Amino acid sequence: MLAEDLVVEVITDLLDLPGTTLAAGTPLVAVDGWDSVNALRVLVYLERETGRPLDYERFAAAATVGDLAELVDRTGAGTPR
Repeated sequence: MLAEDLVVEVITDLLDLPGTTLAAGTPLVAVDGWDSVNALRVLVYLERETGRPLDYERFAAAATVGDLAELVDRTGAGTPR
């Protein structure tokens, strides 16, 4: 599974959104339900799915879905366990 697909799947599952609403360029602040609590839920879920920790500072600095996917790719965690 590609990192972008994983990030979209995690966000849409946790926030109960249709998957077709998100793309790499989607700003996270434009995602329905995106707030600090749900951002942490996404972080924890991504770490659990990939089996690797993600850099919190880079995660918090991510502005788009694509930024999160790039972070997952950089950690070598693009493929779930």
